[in-house]
Amino acid sequence: MSSESLPLADSPPPVAALGAAPKRRVLSDTVYSVLLITPAMILILIFALIPLAYAINVSFRFADLTSPRGVAEFVGLENYHFALRDTFFWSSVLRTLNFAVFAVAIEMVLGVAIAFLLHDIKWLKGLARSLIILPLAASPFAVGLIWRYMYHPEFGVFNYLISRIGLPEQNWLGNSDLAMASVIAFDVWQWTPFVALIALAGLQSLPKEPFEAAQLDGASRWRVLRTLTFPMLRPVLTLVLVLRTIDAVRLYDAVVSLTGGGPGTTTEVVTFYLYRLGLRFFRLDQASAMSLLFLYATVVFTGLVLRRFMREMGERTRAKN
Repeated sequence: MSSESLPLADSPPPVAALGAAPKRRVLSDTVYSVLLITPAMILILIFALIPLAYAINVSFRFADLTSPRGVAEFVGLENYHFALRDTFFWSSVLRTLNFAVFAVAIEMVLGVAIAFLLHDIKWLKGLARSLIILPLAASPFAVGLIWRYMYHPEFGVFNYLISRIGLPEQNWLGNSDLAMASVIAFDVWQWTPFVALIALAGLQSLPKEPFEAAQLDGASRWRVLRTLTFPMLRPVLTLVLVLRTIDAVRLYDAVVSLTGGGPGTTTEVVTFYLYRLGLRFFRLDQASAMSLLFLYATVVFTGLVLRRFMREMGERTRAKN
């Protein structure tokens, strides 16, 4: 054997080994997930949890900002007792519920109908979706000011249109019988596209095989809607109903920009009443107690509906498996 084939004891390591990059340290899924949600959790902590904790603390204290004491001594459940006895608060709750029931019902019916129309059209579907989303892209307060001028009794466009067909002009926002209906009309105009787009997404995600089988069997369109389409869309519609109901009971922008709670207290919903009580009359303690009661009722309603929703989804998943 030649000396060239023998390994040298003191030979240096190969050049490739010297230039090899160090192995990168890979983050675990848990650490990576925590890093992703940390910015959102910081924002939630600053803008949601800390104000909520402060409101809970104030609701158990005397907090009249017109008094030299400011946020003062602990008073227990006195503010909650006042909230339960306050007739103005319960009147605003009733008006809020009336608004939510009528507005959400109209939006659900119109939104689902528009979704079916958009689902069936063959041409310019993308353009139609882009146009229908415009009300959602606008600021509710800014658009509310525009609608306020459209409702104007002297030079508003609505009175002009009804006068052209021979109907008497109306004081839309100054008439106690029409003010809430006018606010509902504005809300329906703005939020029906939201229902329509979500329902349209649900329609486009439905499997085609059951509908093709029903068509081969000669099922009528009404029977297909009753036995296939709406049962399969029910989870989507339930979720939209919950989201719109939660948003409707938080109505504030439309009332401020259109009526300011008037005429009188005809359109004074809960959020506007809490604004008046807490930031105009400076009774933060009573306003905090009422807002927490309202929050508790909303959470209970949402929990009950979503509990049934999740149970149905679980049953469907088990049935598929």
